[in-house]
Amino acid sequence: MTRDFSAFFARYGWPAAKGQLPFCIGHRGASGHERENTLAAFRRAAELGAEMWELDTQLTGDGVVVVSHDDHLERVYGVDRRISEMTAAELADLDGVDVPRFSQVAALARETGTGLYVELKAPGTGVRCWRHLVEMNQRFACLGSFDTAQVRELRDAACDFPLSVLIRVGHDPHALGDEAGADILHLCWERAGERPQDLVTEVLTARAFEAGREIVLWHEERRTILDDLMKLPVLGICTDLPDLMRPPPIKEKALG
Repeated sequence: MTRDFSAFFARYGWPAAKGQLPFCIGHRGASGHERENTLAAFRRAAELGAEMWELDTQLTGDGVVVVSHDDHLERVYGVDRRISEMTAAELADLDGVDVPRFSQVAALARETGTGLYVELKAPGTGVRCWRHLVEMNQRFACLGSFDTAQVRELRDAACDFPLSVLIRVGHDPHALGDEAGADILHLCWERAGERPQDLVTEVLTARAFEAGREIVLWHEERRTILDDLMKLPVLGICTDLPDLMRPPPIKEKALG
């Protein structure tokens, strides 16, 4: 089954001829190669052919949106501090910590022609990201969250960017799509057994499409599963290793 995304792209002002579909969405950048959610990881993902970057948002104590999966810095940086308890300046001054501002990542996306797939973590980041994207006329972006209230907040505010709801294994994607008012169902089913691709059935996709929704899939780094996922009629697939989806062309040896 193939899927025509032209109406979706036109509705949201996304580039009509950007790369390949399904889109390769670098999960926290090329996080299999560089430290996650850093400018280096995002730039590497673009170099490896990712059409979009998935990134996570947190909020500093003085209200600046920064890009980090966790509020606490321990897991990634080994630092016992919380982003929400520091100012943006204090965060930037921490030795060995490289948490970029959302505005910096957005600027790099404009420079590289890459789309932003923004996962809202801290409440309050959605409207701020939306406003920044509007100010920069940066249309190639999507905003989403596991938290249906954050997605619904944007929907009720008449956000004119596509909105995504992230869905855990065992949850009803269609019910959550309705609750959030989402345009995209993002299935986070990478831990659903040895063949999670089997859960993305024709019945599921047909029902999503009938409701006017597209589908994005979890971050996948298993080659055989990824091969199956790339045959599905989905908008994008996340991966820590964009080069698995976009392998570099084989260079022919020069004839001697």
